[in-house]
Amino acid sequence: MDEFFNKLKRPFNGTWDAVESDMSVFEYIMIRLPVKSILMFKSISKHWYNVISTKIFMQLHYHWSKKNAKFFAFHDPIDKENNEYCEMHLMEPNGVYIESYPINPVFKTLEDINLIASFNGLICLMNDATLHEMAYNMDLRICNPATHEVLLLPRSHMSQDKPIFGVLYSNKSHIYKIFKFFSDDPKIGYSRCEVYFSKTRQWKLATGVPTHTLMQPTRSWLSNSNGVCVNEKLYWFSADGYEDGIDYSASVLMVDMEENFRLIPLPTYPETAFLIELCGRLCFVEWLGVKFCLWLYNETNDGWYLLNIVIFPFKGMEIAHFDSVVTHKDEILFVYRDLEYLRHKVMYDVRRATWTYFPIAEDDEEKKVVVFPYFETFLSCHTHMPATPEA
Repeated sequence: MDEFFNKLKRPFNGTWDAVESDMSVFEYIMIRLPVKSILMFKSISKHWYNVISTKIFMQLHYHWSKKNAKFFAFHDPIDKENNEYCEMHLMEPNGVYIESYPINPVFKTLEDINLIASFNGLICLMNDATLHEMAYNMDLRICNPATHEVLLLPRSHMSQDKPIFGVLYSNKSHIYKIFKFFSDDPKIGYSRCEVYFSKTRQWKLATGVPTHTLMQPTRSWLSNSNGVCVNEKLYWFSADGYEDGIDYSASVLMVDMEENFRLIPLPTYPETAFLIELCGRLCFVEWLGVKFCLWLYNETNDGWYLLNIVIFPFKGMEIAHFDSVVTHKDEILFVYRDLEYLRHKVMYDVRRATWTYFPIAEDDEEKKVVVFPYFETFLSCHTHMPATPEA
């Protein structure tokens, strides 16, 4: 009987033994597989288990996966009474879902979940744990959707205004820091900042924070209130003025891994704008009703230059609200709502100067979906080094 099952398990013994014995070929094949498949294949044999469990293999998989990055699509329904829970999907650049991640039971009990950032195969989520109190006490979780690992971070200071976050991470050492701007007095705004460090697993108050406050999401049309990380630096729009109930910005607040803060003046005074990473550089995207202005930041001379002015070509689909503006290599994906609050996805290719419209299933048109760049990894939420994957 054992011999029969062995034949089923390895029907092409000679050829496959040759592949297994050639480690470069074996790894070349395996690193191209999704994490879900790799975890299943651990049980094939002791040899497979040992190869998959090495840090070298996980690093090879990390670099291949990053080179072929996709998107992470997140939806948290407002009404959960009908057993509707948050959704997490792996999405191709063309807008097609190719994988739906199982929802951790913890997330099914949480209200008002917001996705803060996606980095190195991990995502950072927050939810308001004090919905019925005067101050905000946010719970933060780091999650690896591919391995299903979830880490609840320790509680930090409460805030009079809804706090603003940002995740600063290193692609080399895989450490990360979470910056939280909070308020002791609503009249002052976000006057204080604390930092969580993945190595120490503790929060500490930051020093040297500029007196400029950050944009309040409820008082601004500017996006990316939770920061954008580019080349181990984190950026937010700062609030430089207040008029007719709306904050306006004339600068960007930057912080690096050493927690040095600096203000960078903007080239214009935008009403609707976004900060994204484009071709490895900070990009300022300004929406002017019928066109986008793309500005790239040059760190060498600490200035901006206008890359392009792009006319929005889709008539009859007027933009009422942006859900997400994110990049994939040299393409920009815009996820927005029209005047009837139906969702649309369009992609602009910066190099070719072309637009592509991606159809959305009728059942998904009314869903609010937040999209982030994403690639699967074996990285652990707890440490700055890859963890041994578990089946």
